[in-house]
Amino acid sequence: MVALSRILPFAVASALFAGCTSHPSPQQTMVDDRHMIYTEMYKAYKEAEDKYLNLLFNIERMPEEEELWMMKREQMQELLQLRELMLNARADLDNALQEWETHLIEVQGEVKKNKIKQFNPNFTGKDGERSSPGQLLPGEADRPKRK
Repeated sequence: MVALSRILPFAVASALFAGCTSHPSPQQTMVDDRHMIYTEMYKAYKEAEDKYLNLLFNIERMPEEEELWMMKREQMQELLQLRELMLNARADLDNALQEWETHLIEVQGEVKKNKIKQFNPNFTGKDGERSSPGQLLPGEADRPKRK
């Protein structure tokens, strides 16, 4: 429970921070937010894990201390909660990355679709569409006439 109280203010702050930044796309903002949340969850999990290992070491040295056993149980519960939160944050990050990749593929498709034909600046009118003076444009080729 202690770790949750440390993480929730960060999650709220990161959500507010996300609204203030300017990124090229909302998908990238989502990825950045999810990455920050995952990183903080991972740090909190590692801290809880270190505390748990320290408790195990102390229990090994003083197994008769009942308070250490109670602390171990509480720390283990916190560790399990943080692990679950960290895994959920990672899943959210993966989903945000997939949405961003989909967005990038859509943008690339739009760019290819809207690609403007390059015109030769040395020529004007229909001749500007030619890449060289002798190039035939579609429909200009002499076709043999049928009788």
